[in-house]
Amino acid sequence: MRNKLFRFKDGKSKGQSLVELALIVPLILIMLLGMVEVGFLVFNYLNAVDLSREAARFLSVRDWRSATSGPATMADCTDDSLDYYKDAACFFIDPSLNPNLPLDSARYDDVTISAFVVISGTNSTIARRLPYNQRDVNNILIDPDNDGVWSLYNNNWTKDCHGNVIHTEPVFTNAEVEALFVDEAPKAKGLVLVEAFICYDQMIYIPLLSDFIGSPFRIHTYTFMPAPEAIPTPTAIP
Repeated sequence: MRNKLFRFKDGKSKGQSLVELALIVPLILIMLLGMVEVGFLVFNYLNAVDLSREAARFLSVRDWRSATSGPATMADCTDDSLDYYKDAACFFIDPSLNPNLPLDSARYDDVTISAFVVISGTNSTIARRLPYNQRDVNNILIDPDNDGVWSLYNNNWTKDCHGNVIHTEPVFTNAEVEALFVDEAPKAKGLVLVEAFICYDQMIYIPLLSDFIGSPFRIHTYTFMPAPEAIPTPTAIP
């Protein structure tokens, strides 16, 4: 009788364990898949950060006056001519420089560049935001929209990953940039800002995660760098 009772209890315990396992395994799988998805996201985000830093570092020692109108293409990455904006864009569009994060204009990816001429006074003030009113040797505006933001892909930065316009002014306005200045720093200065706008598609469509954050969604990275060539020079006294 006791043996039968023990066998009955053992069978009941095994059935309970199977039910618990069936409830826990899906949660564990979702957690593991979520960790993999986060890993892909961090990988792409760090790539975008590195690319914006390299482009800004490149621009920090270049002359903003060497620029031409028109879109940036792979031809700009292989010729010998110097072009302030287009050469910096090569860090993003050249597969040899960016093998891991290809950009797609149809997905509303974009790269933007702005250079700031900051003058001294009681406070540091942005006197000019390039490429605003900047023209090439043929007297053609570098930026057709003339909003002080050079765009790689036709102002995709103003849109979300579904093509809806969400920005009508720069992400970093002049006032917001001025608010970042430190009083102890030199008043007159030059700065360059490179921003990357990447639409990230989830690699693994996890039901709960996909419903919460959506796919695709925007990755936005940026880098400020000193730009000595943009420092205003004193006007010569005749």
